[in-house]
Amino acid sequence: MAKIMKLTFSIILSLLLLIPIFAFSQLSVEEHLGMENVSNPSVYQSRIIYSKTTKENWDGKSFSSIIISDLNGENKIQLTEKEYDYDPKWSKDGKWISFISYRNNLQQVYILPKSGGQPKIVSDAQNYISNHQWLDDKNIAYVDDEPRDSILLATEDMNGGGFRVGTEFYTNALWTYNIDSGKKKKITDGSYRILELDISEDGKKLAVLAAKNYDTYESITNSWVEVIDIESSSSIYKFNGANSLNNIKFSSSGKKLAFVGSSEGFASNDGLFIANIESGETKNMTYEFDPTIEKTQWIDEKNISFTTPKNGYTGLYNLNFKGKITPTLDPYWVIYDYQIINGHIFFTASRSSKINQLYKLKFGQEGENALQLTSLNLELTSKIKTSSSLLDYSSKDGTKVQGIVTYPPEYDKSKSHPLMVIPHGGPDAVVMDDFNWMGQFFADNGYVVFQPNFRGSIGYGRDFYAGNRNNFGHTDFEDIMAGIDKLIELDIVDENKLVIGGWSYGGYMANWAITQTDRFKASISVAGVSNLVSLYGQHEFSNRKIGFWEYKALPIDNVENYQKASPIFFVKKVKTPLLILHGANDTRSPTLQAWEMYRAMKDADKEVEMILYPKAGHSIKNPIQFKSVLNNWLSWADKHIN
Repeated sequence: MAKIMKLTFSIILSLLLLIPIFAFSQLSVEEHLGMENVSNPSVYQSRIIYSKTTKENWDGKSFSSIIISDLNGENKIQLTEKEYDYDPKWSKDGKWISFISYRNNLQQVYILPKSGGQPKIVSDAQNYISNHQWLDDKNIAYVDDEPRDSILLATEDMNGGGFRVGTEFYTNALWTYNIDSGKKKKITDGSYRILELDISEDGKKLAVLAAKNYDTYESITNSWVEVIDIESSSSIYKFNGANSLNNIKFSSSGKKLAFVGSSEGFASNDGLFIANIESGETKNMTYEFDPTIEKTQWIDEKNISFTTPKNGYTGLYNLNFKGKITPTLDPYWVIYDYQIINGHIFFTASRSSKINQLYKLKFGQEGENALQLTSLNLELTSKIKTSSSLLDYSSKDGTKVQGIVTYPPEYDKSKSHPLMVIPHGGPDAVVMDDFNWMGQFFADNGYVVFQPNFRGSIGYGRDFYAGNRNNFGHTDFEDIMAGIDKLIELDIVDENKLVIGGWSYGGYMANWAITQTDRFKASISVAGVSNLVSLYGQHEFSNRKIGFWEYKALPIDNVENYQKASPIFFVKKVKTPLLILHGANDTRSPTLQAWEMYRAMKDADKEVEMILYPKAGHSIKNPIQFKSVLNNWLSWADKHIN
């Protein structure tokens, strides 16, 4: 029986991989996967540095180079090439540029002069570097993983590799390295994990965002912020009063510390906390504003800036210490990173069909007037002919919902088009009106694409974020269907050609939707889940405190809260063909979840096919496999709407 099943899957996989796609694609899958990208911009006086990622071939090795230019994007110099160099930082005196690199098959910190030259190694990491900062002009601090306990390793060796659950996670430690002498010094004892760090301007204080170890659950639920006096190694401030802490930053004087955390659930990111390190007083300054904070930057001792999603784009705001919040840049771009300096905003961003680039904007100017400093993917720009817009509508119960609609090239308003509904993952996520492969790819192939920000999404306030908890598959599903009805009402899409597909939580929603309605002609579940009861035990962190928040009970106390939103218990209602695409080594949405849905559909005699990708995790990153996911997704949809 096992041999027959294995042979069946091999035949299905071979046939599906050979199916050609007859569509008028403007950008090929290969071009999508081979796109250049820009990140980590940083300004010092009259120069800006950033990372630029490239590929020689779409399915080949990625490279990341350090680029330097003037503040108008001119006189560019590529400081490094043919390596993976990232996270560039200026030394405090601006003479050196540091970065992390995988060159020589060993991850270390390197420096080079701002004028260029041969990189010099300035770390002695033994395992894995996760962060680095300049301590002063001569010393660099970096975080390196600690070796696991030798007694534990010996015991595991005696057990043939068997380990006691809970002891398998690594910790790390902070080290300093003198760039002249090469001497290194251990600063923290390695008994916990450092997720983020910052060093005060005078080099005397260290701020860490820490957790027990590399267990993701610990990082989300039990992290803390701590300030350490470097000379004495003593702790002088500690805070753990919010979930999912992040974005720790000293003010220029080193007397205050800013950080972000969640006051609702584990991803609301609504609190910008300001701490007086000496007194210990800590205050959430943004509770009433109710943002979803993404990035922060101190402006001076009395003002700090932050970004948050706002109606499909990114708003940049200033908070003063009287609690007043004012807009610095109105939502126009989707901003990924930014720096405010000398009356200008330098930022990486995208909007609609515009690919991510580096921009410069003078204070007071409108976002659309930003000066573009990079020209990435120039040869692809003319091929991008899709367009997008926001869709505002009301759900079944009157809740206001928003989504992104992407239109195919040469969109004809007089005709209705097939609809590809793509619920996002998470559900603790948000889709914004930037250039994204999902919307663009399927629109390029003739579909109107609808990406709804249903209840459970971040970016629309705490209450909206909590709106589908203990209600998975209900309020969020209603929000999705109401958006579809709105598109039909507007004569944008053909109600007889509806397809739903998604990844992760979007894959769960693709599984769920077809148990609740027969309106979809096809469904595609990528890395989705199907049984929330078994998922509780299989998932790496969606259990215990997080499980209780999401379902308002633990399975041992109220299993109904989990069953009522599990697709496998409702498959007898299904009339829509389902394609399941899943990584064979997925631990985020465990592969067993795909098998459970597949088995349930087969038992109910429903149309279902499944493709498993060997060695692939949750993201299915292998380019050839990723291409297969997109092609099979599209082929399944095309086959069933036609």
